[in-house]
Amino acid sequence: MKQYLTVDVGGTMIKYALMDEKTVIHEKGEVPVPRDSLENFIETIGRLYDKYAKKISGIAFSVPGVIDVERGHMYSGGALKYIVDCPMRDLLSKRVPIPMSFENDGKCATLAELWMGSMRDVKNGVIILLGTGIGGGVIIDHKLHRGLNYAAGEFSSLLNNLYTFDEKPHSWWELNGNTGLLQPFADKKHLDIHDVNGRMLFEAYHAHDEDAINTVERFCETLANGIFSIQCILDVEKFSIGGGISAQDVLIETIRRKVNRLFDITAFEQMPIIRPRIERCAFANDSNLIGALYNHLELNKGIKEFF
Repeated sequence: MKQYLTVDVGGTMIKYALMDEKTVIHEKGEVPVPRDSLENFIETIGRLYDKYAKKISGIAFSVPGVIDVERGHMYSGGALKYIVDCPMRDLLSKRVPIPMSFENDGKCATLAELWMGSMRDVKNGVIILLGTGIGGGVIIDHKLHRGLNYAAGEFSSLLNNLYTFDEKPHSWWELNGNTGLLQPFADKKHLDIHDVNGRMLFEAYHAHDEDAINTVERFCETLANGIFSIQCILDVEKFSIGGGISAQDVLIETIRRKVNRLFDITAFEQMPIIRPRIERCAFANDSNLIGALYNHLELNKGIKEFF
């Protein structure tokens, strides 16, 4: 069975795995992300290739930013500021002579859920990934919807308030990214946000701390508003919630309760919008690697080489 090097480029670390077509991981590890230059990034990937060159049939990348999947072109690189309008596959091919594929990290997580996770039997659905920002993806007719400019599912910029131009708009990531969760709790406890983390918040929640309970309730209310708005547009069957904090059962339960409450108070007889199911994503830490492999296998159907 063929094996592939799957690579998940994050903000601080590059996670990688030697994976076969059945997603069995035979080896995995991580190395720091070069912060200084594109040249060092390419060399870092080159050293990973050297390590596995005799075992692999291709390299599948999950990367931040806006990606032209067909060309392997990275218009942006998220926290990697040296990646701007970069023909990444062409540049890497000079150091790494093997078929490569590239996809946005949120879309890779979505592809993992579509392939063998929470969206496997769903025709239309939405993945929401809660982290520093809000990533994810949209599934239409059992396929990932990338959008005209490959930006479908970039939920962080979704406005969460109606405003006039003399007011400040609130983007969704401000309210439902990590800062939107932790800052209110830190303020209530008169702490610096750097002294607060998700584990502390949820431990306080389970200890029936009123400040923690109110923080989670408010966080899930604003998140439910975003889900309701997306549902008004896309009319999907299911939303799956991912990201580190999605492991908390109480978070999924509260989001579900808040979404149902919105439907209860806004629904009327002629309202055609269905209430979607709210679930947790099936995959956690390895979702981007699994989705990157799926993307690679799909792109290579009937294609022998990229260059």
